Amino acid sequence: MKLNLPSENLSWIMSTNLAVTPITNPTLWYSWYAIIQEDAPEIIDTFIENTAAKMEVTVDYFMGEFL
Repeated sequence: MKLNLPSENLSWIMSTNLAVTPITNPTLWYSWYAIIQEDAPEIIDTFIENTAAKMEVTVDYFMGEFL
């Protein structure tokens, strides 16, 4: 009998190491954006700034291209 140890099934962890941006995972990023915009609008600017920083672009460029 083989045990399914957590260390054997780490593919989900490996995929979370990538920055989630509109380019790397648009479905997830825009879902997060919609949720934050509705439920926590006071932090939406920080979310946008952090995403732009992860993508190494300016906030103005990011907003013009992706929002």
